[in-house]
Amino acid sequence: MQQVLLTIPIFKNTFPPDGIPVYGFGAMLFVTFILVTWWGTNRAKKIGMDGPRFQDFTIWVFVSGIIGARILYMVQYANQFPDQSIVGIAGAFFKIWEGGIVFYGSALGGVVGYGLFYWFVMRRLNVSGWQLADAVAPLLAMGLAIGRIGCYLNGCCWGQVANEQVCPVPLGPAHFPLLPAHARQQLVSEKYLQTSTGFAIRPRDRNMMFEDPRAVVTAVELESPAANAGLQVGDHITKVNGGPNAIIIEFAGSEEKLKPVIDAIEAAGGKVTQTPNGRYRAVFDDLPGYLKGRMEVEKLPGDVSLTVTDRLEELTRDWPRGKSQLTLTVERAGVEKDIPTFSPRTVGLYPTQLYETVSMALLILLLLAFYPYRRHDGQLMVVLMIGYAIHRFINESLRIEPSYDGGLTLSQWGSVIVLVAALGMEVYLWLTMPSRWKGTIAHVPPEGNAAPPPGTQPV
Repeated sequence: MQQVLLTIPIFKNTFPPDGIPVYGFGAMLFVTFILVTWWGTNRAKKIGMDGPRFQDFTIWVFVSGIIGARILYMVQYANQFPDQSIVGIAGAFFKIWEGGIVFYGSALGGVVGYGLFYWFVMRRLNVSGWQLADAVAPLLAMGLAIGRIGCYLNGCCWGQVANEQVCPVPLGPAHFPLLPAHARQQLVSEKYLQTSTGFAIRPRDRNMMFEDPRAVVTAVELESPAANAGLQVGDHITKVNGGPNAIIIEFAGSEEKLKPVIDAIEAAGGKVTQTPNGRYRAVFDDLPGYLKGRMEVEKLPGDVSLTVTDRLEELTRDWPRGKSQLTLTVERAGVEKDIPTFSPRTVGLYPTQLYETVSMALLILLLLAFYPYRRHDGQLMVVLMIGYAIHRFINESLRIEPSYDGGLTLSQWGSVIVLVAALGMEVYLWLTMPSRWKGTIAHVPPEGNAAPPPGTQPV
C-alpha cells in the first residue's frame, strides 16, 4: 500500500507540508489510459479505424466510465459521505484520486459513452461495432489488471481477514499500514479486531478535570509494531511525531457565554480557533497552561460544554492520507524516552485487488490466444464478459461487502446480470453473424498485416 507515490515540491502552502501529492490510485488510472490508448490504436487499425478516431473513442468511454463508477460507489457507500448537500456531494465526487469506484458502474457508464460516441461519430465510419468490441476486449482486461494495482496501493477493495493457514502462501495475507488504511474503521470500530495504533489508552475521567488528560498506555498488542518498538503499559505520551502531545479543548455555547471563556483560555496561553461546525477549539502545548486555563474557566458562571482530548487522539481519528508512521515520546518513571518510529499494520487481509490483477492478466492471454479462432465477430467480448463475471462473483465472496436480496452483494448481482447478458449476446451473434469457421470471412489477425487466406473475401 502506497497511497502517495511521491510529492512535487511546489505550492506547499496549498498542499502542505510537502507539495502536490501524486496518488498511487490516480497514477494507475493515468497509466491505464496511456496504455489502453497506445495498444488500442494499434489494434483499431486492423479493423479500419484510424488512430485519432480511436483516441476520441477512448476519451468518451474512459470519462463516462469513471463517472459511472464513481456514482455507483457513492450510492453503494452513501454512509461514507455524510455531507449530503449539493456542494458536499459534488466536492466528494471529484476526489477520484482518493479511490472509491465500482467496476460495474464503469461498465454502465462506458456503455453510455459508447452509445453517445456511436450516435455522434461512429455512424459515419465504416467500422463494425462487433469488430471494435473484439478489439477492445483485451484492453478492458488490461485496464482492470492495472486499475486493481491502484486499488492495492490505495488500500481500498480489501478482502476479509485471512485465515492463519494461508500466511505462508504467496498472495496470502496482506498487512496494510493501518492508520491511513480504508479498512481501519471496520477493523477497529466495527469488528473490534484490533486497536487503531497497536495499543490502548486509559479512558479519561470527566470528573477529574485537573489531572493530566494526555494519553496513558493501558495495554499493548502482543508482537505488534508498537510492542516491537518498546512501548510499555503505563507510558505517558508527551510528544507525537516530533511535536507536543497538545491538550485540546472543544467547547460550545452562546456567544455571550463563550466570550469570557475564550478570554480566560487565551490569557492562560491557549490558542483558540473556530471549527467549521461552529464550535471553538483551544490548544495547550503544555500541562501547566492547560491546568491554569481550566481552573479559570471553572470559575466562570454559565453553561459551556467542554470536551477534552489530546493531539494523539485527534490525529489518529482523522489521519492524513499517505502518512503511515507514528513517532512517540513517553514519560516513564519520571524520565522522557523516545520510542522508535513504527507503522501500525492491519491484521492479515486477503489481497483481493491483486487476485483480480492476476486473474485479468490470465484472461488477457486467453483472449489473445482465442482471437484467431473466434467463430464470429463479438465473440471475444462475450468471452471477456463471461470470464470476468465468474471471477468477480468468486472474488467478491472474499471481500467484506454489504449483501442484498438472496444474500449476494451488489457486485455479485452485477456478475449474474453480466453472465446472463453475455450468454444472450452469444446466442444472438451465433444466429445472426456469419461464421469464420466456414471460411467465408477473412481472418483478421490482432497484430501484423498478414494477407487473408485464399478463397476468402476481405471484411
